[in-house]
Amino acid sequence: MADNRQLGLAQWRQYPFWARGPARIVGDPVDGEIVLDEGRAEPYYMDKKDLSFEFARLAFDLNGLDTRDVVAFVRRYGLLWHGAKDLDTGECRESLMEFWYESRVLAVLMQLYADLREALRSSSTDKLRTTMQEVLKIFEAAPLEEDDQTLMDQASVYLAEFVTMKLEGCSFGLTSSIQLDGKPRGPDVFLVTHRPPNLLAAAYVHFAQTIASRAPMEECPGCGRMFVQESGKQKYCTPSCASTSRWRRWKERQDVPDAHTLRDPSSSPAE
Repeated sequence: MADNRQLGLAQWRQYPFWARGPARIVGDPVDGEIVLDEGRAEPYYMDKKDLSFEFARLAFDLNGLDTRDVVAFVRRYGLLWHGAKDLDTGECRESLMEFWYESRVLAVLMQLYADLREALRSSSTDKLRTTMQEVLKIFEAAPLEEDDQTLMDQASVYLAEFVTMKLEGCSFGLTSSIQLDGKPRGPDVFLVTHRPPNLLAAAYVHFAQTIASRAPMEECPGCGRMFVQESGKQKYCTPSCASTSRWRRWKERQDVPDAHTLRDPSSSPAE
């Protein structure tokens, strides 16, 4: 059998190489740059299922922006536009402000998808209207529709168009399952594959797949961030978030005085 690389098919087997590793913030914590340590960075295949959610979490809460989260993200996933081919060039550095901005855009689009699903379930478009207002500001789109059904249709079209914009530069192809480890697998089983040009596009590929598969994206009651349920019983985005929420509830119970120990401080002790 011919070498797959000679047939030009190996590139479709998985995501392309990217680079991740230790990083540091240079300059102002908001307007500075995130710089990848090129000497200690490692190439890897950027097929990470949690990529889109982890990136959106960086700026999900605008009042809780933390440069340590960005450094941790780059260590696990890498920069947005500079990958393995840029190592040893001294160019693996990106604007921190652009990092925050792109994270916020993805977070808002995820919220839009979740609010659209909620509106369809509950017939209430209040949350959807609020999120759409921010979407319109980001993309400078047309004003909101007054009618609820028309608003939901508008949100659906906008969501598809804006995600497609972020997928610019992605290449698509077809691969035989024989080349992959997994099931189903056979000579007559094929898969549509994609090659995003950078990490940001890869995050949108994952998000697009989530939307297209109608995955049950929910808002975590612990931290408010978006996640996809792996089972109907999953309530929190991560086991860590669930543990933190349980601890908070326990702490709140400890801070509430026992009803039997309460008395009117103005009353005299019983004789």
